[in-house]
Amino acid sequence: MGFNAASILPKISLAQVPLFRGLSTFDLKLIQDVIREKVFHKGDILLFDGKACDQIVIVRSGRIKVFRTAATGREQILEILNPGDTCACNPGAAAWCCSSTSQALTDCDVWIFPRDKYNQMVKSNPQLAQSLNKIFAARLQKFSSLIEEVSLDDPKRRLVKLILDSLALENNFVKHEEIAEIFLTHEEIAQRLGLVRETITRHLQQLKRADLIDLQPRRIVVRNRQGLQALVI
Repeated sequence: MGFNAASILPKISLAQVPLFRGLSTFDLKLIQDVIREKVFHKGDILLFDGKACDQIVIVRSGRIKVFRTAATGREQILEILNPGDTCACNPGAAAWCCSSTSQALTDCDVWIFPRDKYNQMVKSNPQLAQSLNKIFAARLQKFSSLIEEVSLDDPKRRLVKLILDSLALENNFVKHEEIAEIFLTHEEIAQRLGLVRETITRHLQQLKRADLIDLQPRRIVVRNRQGLQALVI
């Protein structure tokens, strides 16, 4: 069973983007005047690894995966960008190259922020710079967690840690159930964890048979958090 990630969440407004949180109406108007909206379809590539980075992408609806491809051809997913997330990177360099590839996991709507305008605004607006620092800190924490996940020898432990980390990201209680929102197919989970799809499917079914989780379309219901935690100790 895979997780159907075809649905697109409702579009968000600029004021809901964490990068722009706390900005005045005047500042938001300045940004609105320089960004443009663009639609990408599932499978479209937005940014290429190694190519010049001349734009900042902000997700308005849908989901985007950020990944790198090894010499063997295997993909390693670094992060998933959800509505409100951005690929915003170093504003200090006039020329910058993408260190990863970004691809639409679903049909999605994004804002395109020209890099030169982005650089100018970050340098001249302390509130924007502060928001960017918070985003960088959160991204560093995500990457640290990813390193920990893929360094685990046992594939099941890698998978369980991904589920537990998804619970920790936000309040995932829905009707008294703990929900891990993982909008990824089994293949994409495998790419995230450096495993093969068959391994992911097998271990998910094992966890379900052990009554630790339940599998629903596009989500995992955690039945026994303590039981899962015991598997990664």
